[in-house]
Amino acid sequence: MLLYYLTMVSRPAKSSFHPTRDLVVMFLARLALNLQYRVVYPFLPTISRGLGVPLETASLLLTVRSLVGAFSPVYGLAADRYGRRPMMLAGLLALSAGAAMITLAPGLRIALLAFALLGFSKAAFDPAMQAYIGDSVPYERRGRVMSLLELSWSLSWFVGVPVAGFLIARSGWRSPFALIGGAGALSLAALLWLCPQCGRSAFPTGRAALLRTFGRVPWRRCLPLLAMTWLITMANENIFIVYGDWLEKQFSLAVTVLGLASLVISVAELIAEFASAALVDSLGKWRSVFAGLILTLGAYLLLPRLAGSLGTALTGVALMFLTFEFSIVASIPLISELAPEVRGTVMALNVSAASLGRMAGSLSGPRLWAADGLPAVALTSAGFILIAALVIWFAREQ
Repeated sequence: MLLYYLTMVSRPAKSSFHPTRDLVVMFLARLALNLQYRVVYPFLPTISRGLGVPLETASLLLTVRSLVGAFSPVYGLAADRYGRRPMMLAGLLALSAGAAMITLAPGLRIALLAFALLGFSKAAFDPAMQAYIGDSVPYERRGRVMSLLELSWSLSWFVGVPVAGFLIARSGWRSPFALIGGAGALSLAALLWLCPQCGRSAFPTGRAALLRTFGRVPWRRCLPLLAMTWLITMANENIFIVYGDWLEKQFSLAVTVLGLASLVISVAELIAEFASAALVDSLGKWRSVFAGLILTLGAYLLLPRLAGSLGTALTGVALMFLTFEFSIVASIPLISELAPEVRGTVMALNVSAASLGRMAGSLSGPRLWAADGLPAVALTSAGFILIAALVIWFAREQ
């Protein structure tokens, strides 16, 4: 079914776009890239113990990863100037190198450097890939295609977290990164040899300086959407970074059980991504994003009330991730059409906004959790979502 939907795209004239080949290769590459993001969160307490540092210190790994990702606009400029493919290849190379370093990391300093490479990998690959899809797929169908490609996000959790829990229990916290490094190398080879023309110079800027491309961004139109991305990713990260510690301590879950319990998140995200694929193009991009934000606000406010038992807590977590994922996935095709002439730069700015949001959330979440527990974390995240909904409402009315 997934392959059917991915191939239901008209091939533009005079394009090197091959729907089946290109989308499948990019889907597999993003699966590897997303694995390195997803496996850290539920096992961050285990990683902190393995490194011999407190949870607050271990959270700096995520902060560094997000900080490097915040420089994504530079990578987007390069994607507009030199083509999509070189940046996609650079991202996959960094993924393989960073995962290999973590596998061999003797301490926190090398782990921080490795996480910086991992931050670059996704920040370089994602906007170049999204720009290539924006170049190649008509806007009226783009919501479906981009939503289905985002299934790589939920499937990376569905597959990666249980496998990581099993590997950590048997071979230690570094073992999942050996698997990620291998997957990254295979994805690099597939993109290199199977897609030799993929994403080359879709919107060349000639010999002009990169900053000239940056100056062509319609800031008044883009800033509200970028602010929304920053706010909702900060809200999600604020809870996500502590949810593993919350479940582990409140319900005394072993690391393998924690990994299996986390499958509920991937199921919720799968539902959200299929819902986005089915609804966003027909319902409308703006309307879909706003509706998703209102539902996400309700999910955050409900979470502390559902924390009494493992069953209700997992229900609350599922609602939170379902609504958040629908909102963020619905926003991608909308943002991809804000400035087609500098699409790579705009998509990179969006990735940067998300990275800055995650960085802020990774700093605030553990501190709110340590000070006042889950209610403070959930209420703070709900406040961020409310502001994001107001931003979208007024931006649409302009």
